[in-house]
Amino acid sequence: ASNLNENGDQNFCRAWSNIGQCRTFTSICLVLSFIHELLLSMRTTTTREVYYVFVTHFRSQSECDRTILDVAKVLGVSRRSLGLSASPKGWFCGCVEITRRGTLPSGKDVNGTIDGTALSSIQGLPITREWIERDEEGRNEQGVEISVRSKDAKCILVIEKEGVFNRLSEERLYDRFPCILVTGKGFPDLCTRALVKTLHEELDLPVLGLCDMNPYGISVLSVYFCAGDRMGVDGNYRYSVPIEWMGLRPTCFKELHEKHRLPNTVFQALTDLDKKRMDSLTDEMSPYLDEDEKEEVAEEMKYKVELEALYWLGA
Repeated sequence: ASNLNENGDQNFCRAWSNIGQCRTFTSICLVLSFIHELLLSMRTTTTREVYYVFVTHFRSQSECDRTILDVAKVLGVSRRSLGLSASPKGWFCGCVEITRRGTLPSGKDVNGTIDGTALSSIQGLPITREWIERDEEGRNEQGVEISVRSKDAKCILVIEKEGVFNRLSEERLYDRFPCILVTGKGFPDLCTRALVKTLHEELDLPVLGLCDMNPYGISVLSVYFCAGDRMGVDGNYRYSVPIEWMGLRPTCFKELHEKHRLPNTVFQALTDLDKKRMDSLTDEMSPYLDEDEKEEVAEEMKYKVELEALYWLGA
């Protein structure tokens, strides 16, 4: 077996003589050739373009994305260093102002402030790559200074699901409870994690996580704390924030059910994959949940419930 990662990551080990891994090596070589040409031409692009360039090879975008992560690990660099970025995925809104000061190389003036409460759509503001480009002085690669200011926000509320985010944004939750709403629409991309870390550190705000009452939802929140080895230098504790699991929690839901007697249709059986995720989350080596939370998941999470079930209560 040959470990392709010079950092000694045992999670990325390939046998060159294994014919069953020929496709993996072919994929890596194709992506490496694309990146080589991309960097020589001093361009950047999205991971979506890589997929379409080799659309007759890759079976899906996710297979292409996994190969790009493998290439980054082989080279020991971030995906951004490869000249690649994902299309904007996350959204945010609420009690925050984003100010940009500077001039683009083209001469265009970009001075201005965006109010996170003045929304043109319920989705809020897209989370772009400027948050991973931003240096210690707050400037992006084009020299534009980007600063953030809280409008009396009390916390950053990270929401697993886009639908729930849209509901809270549409109802302007932040007017009643000053906060900043963020969603990565499931597992967050680098830009979303970078934005949450920026808001947490520069505004000194706690980060709270809201997800479905199931192992998948907790796994989504855990990525904001530790992204794992799979993402190479972009994983583990890069952009890590101490995110508190606020809900939907088994103990809180149990009290709600006893009080309001929710219909049986809101309860869903745990699948085998759910149980595997649960075992991973409650493993003693798992870094996200504390011991009391692990015990709560192991002993109280006997079924799944989605956040939307609370709509039945008029929430």
